[in-house]
Amino acid sequence: MHVLVADRQTAGRGRRGRQWLSWEGASLTFSLLWRFAPGTPAPAGLSLAAGLALARALEQLGVEGVQLKWPNDVLVHGEKLAGILVELLPVRGRPPAAVIGIGLNLRLPADAAIPDQAGVTDLAAALGGEPPSRPVLLATILGEFHRLFDTYAAAGFPALRGAWEQRNAFAELPVAVRGESATLQGTCAGVDDDGALLLRTGDGVQRVLAGDVSLRPLLDGSR
Repeated sequence: MHVLVADRQTAGRGRRGRQWLSWEGASLTFSLLWRFAPGTPAPAGLSLAAGLALARALEQLGVEGVQLKWPNDVLVHGEKLAGILVELLPVRGRPPAAVIGIGLNLRLPADAAIPDQAGVTDLAAALGGEPPSRPVLLATILGEFHRLFDTYAAAGFPALRGAWEQRNAFAELPVAVRGESATLQGTCAGVDDDGALLLRTGDGVQRVLAGDVSLRPLLDGSR
């Protein structure tokens, strides 16, 4: 496992090419390179496993109300605390590798404006005081990544699915999933063993592989 930490990002990005904003000293941003063992099948649910590792690390540090929003956000009481971006790097003739980028808000400036992001929080607010130092945070997070990735490498995401479901921010809630060409609506029924979102609709349960999930109001008083 190789790790690169940035004190400040000037061209950070999130899913679908979105800009990831960070301010010097206000966040912990790093990328982690993980190489799969020879013969490992294509990874499934890797971004969810990464989110679970980060959630567990935050819980170790005393953060309460940690939730996971499919597929790559870590929330605290419904507000975004961290984001994750996973990119697979196929290497010809060698086992594949993944770069896992993580941005964790530590103490946002009072005048911070984040476009298209309504509810945002930081670690200082989540802890109600000064967050741990960046070295302590990084060591705690990487330790949890090591533990969870050992499990993931041996048994895949199915071994972690239950723990992810326990922190599912939208479990059994009405949601809208906005894709590239259409928006689906239904009830969040969790995730499957491959990490796909399960959406319960009038036509049955549908598997969603990509999209942006948000809560939607109940129009008829039922799910």
